[in-house]
Amino acid sequence: MNAPMNELKHKLAAITRYLPPERPVVYLDYPVHLNFGDILIMRGTERFFADYGYRVVERAGYMNFTASARRAVPAEAVIVLHGGGNFGDLYPVHQHFREAVVRQFPQHPIVLMPQTVHFQSERAKELSAAIFRQHRNLVLMVRDQRSLEAVADRFSPQVLLMPDMAHQLWDDEAPSGLGAGRVELWRADIEATAPAGAAGEGGAVDWMDFVPVWQRRLFGLILRLHRLEGETDMRLGAWQAWYAYCERLTARMQAHFEPYGEVRTNRLHGMIFGALLGKKVVFDDNSYGKLGHYAGQWFERHPGIRAS
Repeated sequence: MNAPMNELKHKLAAITRYLPPERPVVYLDYPVHLNFGDILIMRGTERFFADYGYRVVERAGYMNFTASARRAVPAEAVIVLHGGGNFGDLYPVHQHFREAVVRQFPQHPIVLMPQTVHFQSERAKELSAAIFRQHRNLVLMVRDQRSLEAVADRFSPQVLLMPDMAHQLWDDEAPSGLGAGRVELWRADIEATAPAGAAGEGGAVDWMDFVPVWQRRLFGLILRLHRLEGETDMRLGAWQAWYAYCERLTARMQAHFEPYGEVRTNRLHGMIFGALLGKKVVFDDNSYGKLGHYAGQWFERHPGIRAS
């Protein structure tokens, strides 16, 4: 299983052609929610920055990119927008934030890390595309062929096909993948397709079921800290607190998944996380085919991943 995972990680090196390591980076829209898939993407992006020697001069989510931080963006900086699965009209808060950044920084190069694109409304797609097309130096990366076809020649002349940033977390010395039984992970949101109450031997339905109440309360405090930064235009250590929290949460998730030999899921990052841990993966699709398209694009040569 090592070779396909090594290849996917090494494919991400091509990003350096569009994001020069000598330029300072402003990393925006990092996720502040308990979707572990987005946290894996964030940690993979930060690993990418570290592995290639980038200097990140600003980090902010959509709610704490303050007025003073906007004014302080260096003229030579490249703005990097977090990747994931929320490019479109299902999650308008993040899409509107990206559009605002594109409008506000017409002179700065902007790189959007790999996304899955899904618009329910053709009108919403055209309105968003009109905003993105106005920018003269914008690179949009997408995670599958269908997303490429959705945005090519509409959002930017520079659209690239690239694996998810979580693949940067892969270590060449592969995990054993040993274990017994199966853990199941099913979406419980607007992309859900699993039967109500589906659960496997791991006893969890979705990511949130792995997070104890005390840890959710701590998350609530960190979320409020982000909002307070945005309201007061003050730096209060929000991203540092969140990153420390995410590191501990990742250790907890890994400890839960490691005893099992197989993962069954309809979450894209349930599939990717299982692959990163060397597990066999059986996947069902989400509401708009995200897992099937991703697996068809990147996991065809992976012997341990198959559709249900």
